[in-house]
Amino acid sequence: MKHIFAAVVMMSVLAAVPACAQQFPPLGDDNTSSLGSFKIQVTNQFAGMFAGCPGWNNPILTSPTMYDPATKVGRSDALLDGSAADTNGVQVGTAGTIVSENMLSAPPGFPCQGATGACASGPNTREIHTEVRSLKMVNLGGGQPVVRSGVWYDNANIQQPPSRVSPGEVESHSGPGGAAANDLPASSFFDIFVQVDMPACGGFPGATVYNTVPLIVKNPNLTALPPRVVYLHDTSTVVPILFLSANPGKWNAGDILGYFVLAGHGIGFTNSQSDVNEFNTFMSQQKFTCVTTSGTAAAVAPTSKTKSAKPAQGPTGEAVIGISPCSVN
Repeated sequence: MKHIFAAVVMMSVLAAVPACAQQFPPLGDDNTSSLGSFKIQVTNQFAGMFAGCPGWNNPILTSPTMYDPATKVGRSDALLDGSAADTNGVQVGTAGTIVSENMLSAPPGFPCQGATGACASGPNTREIHTEVRSLKMVNLGGGQPVVRSGVWYDNANIQQPPSRVSPGEVESHSGPGGAAANDLPASSFFDIFVQVDMPACGGFPGATVYNTVPLIVKNPNLTALPPRVVYLHDTSTVVPILFLSANPGKWNAGDILGYFVLAGHGIGFTNSQSDVNEFNTFMSQQKFTCVTTSGTAAAVAPTSKTKSAKPAQGPTGEAVIGISPCSVN
């Protein structure tokens, strides 16, 4: 009878714990695979070059689906939001990258906006800091485009410590004082810096482009680490894409090719046909908006996850004057 009673008590305790609740793992790396795609709104200055290119529907250039079999995400030990460790920075992953609060630009409403269940936030909420340490997504059909971040950021052929780190954070929905056993579900974002090697097509001769404003990708419903989710970027922040090098007579280094209006990173997805179909279906259902500027504008992202976004403004003062539903020709 005692054994029966004990079993009933244990089952009752387990029933009281959410099925997806679990503790953040300790410092280390998550090694996984991922799919990705993006949409660029090309500026009027360069749109004519893309006539006849695959994925071109003026003014939007849609990438093919890309795949990385060896995505690596570093993570820290658990810490508390607003703590000294959060402010001063903690070691992330086996690479030992120090990621601090002031390096992070969070999406609006983080962490509770978009969460499907109960969510609370504030100082003393449990979280971990993260880094996209290795990402090299290659066109599933072969060749370019290639999206590079982390150790592939500076060189498409040689892994090396990146000149631009892509940090991030996972914050528990359990709120201030939440128990470690309830770290998950959680919300997550990354501030991604990429170089994109774009192929020649139509009248476009090919080029490498990059971003200086972080490409903020987010998912508000992680139930495991490593997760199997799609991180999305939308135009809640405006991210210009710049030419890395000059092509005399066509563009200068630093000229703005366009803006990321949608990007998806399916972390934990493989290149199986079922995963590719699932990812592509999800991305096809996402709405996106276009950017209207008073010139060739850039933007300023939020300075930290605790501060508001500054007015979007270009390098010479041109303002982003509107973000509206995107119409294509």
